[in-house]
Amino acid sequence: MSESRQIQPDNPAAIHDRATHDPEIRDASTGGDECGRFDVSLHASRGLTNVCRAEAVYRRVVQASPSTNRSWPLSTLTDSMNTVNPTRVALIGCGAIATTQHLPAYEAAASAGLCSLVGVCDLDAERAHSAASHFGVPAFEDVDEMLSKTKPDAVSIATLPSSHLDLTVRCLDAGCHVLCEKPVANDAAEAAQMVQAAEHNDRLLSICFEYRYWEEARYLKDRIARGDLGHVHAVRTWGGSAHGLPGVVHRSKTPYGNGVLAHWTIHNLDLALWVLGNPEPVTASAFSHQRVLNYPEAAGSWAEPIDTDSIDPTFEDFAIGFVRLAGGTVLTVEANHLQPPMAQREGWAFLTDRGAASLSPIGIWLDDGETWRDNTPSEGAVKACDYDMKPLINGFLQAIREEEEAPVSGAEIIRIQRLMDALYQSAACGTEVEMTSSS
Repeated sequence: MSESRQIQPDNPAAIHDRATHDPEIRDASTGGDECGRFDVSLHASRGLTNVCRAEAVYRRVVQASPSTNRSWPLSTLTDSMNTVNPTRVALIGCGAIATTQHLPAYEAAASAGLCSLVGVCDLDAERAHSAASHFGVPAFEDVDEMLSKTKPDAVSIATLPSSHLDLTVRCLDAGCHVLCEKPVANDAAEAAQMVQAAEHNDRLLSICFEYRYWEEARYLKDRIARGDLGHVHAVRTWGGSAHGLPGVVHRSKTPYGNGVLAHWTIHNLDLALWVLGNPEPVTASAFSHQRVLNYPEAAGSWAEPIDTDSIDPTFEDFAIGFVRLAGGTVLTVEANHLQPPMAQREGWAFLTDRGAASLSPIGIWLDDGETWRDNTPSEGAVKACDYDMKPLINGFLQAIREEEEAPVSGAEIIRIQRLMDALYQSAACGTEVEMTSSS
């Protein structure tokens, strides 16, 4: 081997570079344990930090360069892989959810060395430049220009649902992983196209279902999976807010992807299904209503003036649904943009053969045959639910770095959208809708 191909033992950047670009090493087959069976170029270029993969890179470099000091610390290579190529992230849509949740979460992740924020884009130039100025990144008004100039590894899409399909496919085709806001899409056909684009491009597609990261939810999911509470035969969930009617741009079914059922309680439905282990919905029945059309004052004194002639009559501010799940469980959901005063504006209640449980806040009660026993974790043992998206963003970035499955799978994305479609179909036709398998 020529001198020019030797690697200095005290130069981790050179080792990382060679592991990434030298065909002799990049394409080598270790034939060893599972740690070695991966494409070094692919993993190193994504800035992966998994020790197992770092070992494989190290082993290939050492095998190809006998003079390399084999006592050189593996941890140094791991750190080098983490710092040389942090995940490059861009964001599309600079509205409230982006500026209050997505961007602060990525900023925190960047400060921890997990990513670098490289650009933001919005059709509204003022909004784009405002967000860009605040977070110290370039602003764009054209998605393709941003993708071309910033070359992100991943993109957060925080726009109206009517644009999700187009933007998601464009980003995936550009080689980016995508984290998309809910509601997923206009219908299940669009959701399926998004999933297919992710599979075709070998990229991750996930949805902003941050409730899955609640410690309370994960704790209850584990208890149910272990069988501590027996079979869950009924779940009731509800969500909304008082005087919570969204702004004018969000009151039309076409751009917004329906009303409160899709906008708010898609979270509730997803979390309920996830906690239960993702059973298949079998049938769906729903009723929807538009209270603000009959009583505009219900929007609240702070809201924009309500012009009843301009209200989309299919845009519901109240809905209730009933879902039969495979395995003998029923799920009911109540969604209300205009809730009356109540102590708990969002929650989940589970009835089981051996007891009951709740989320937000967590509660577990077991029926021992003589009395009901409070089995709720002690205060502080499980972190209370909150709406911070940092765990979601960190989970998405981790899935990219460690080449894990998407936090929300393609099957789950299509399943939840099919359920939303069935609920709206039932509300429109007034009858129960049967659902076919999404597999």
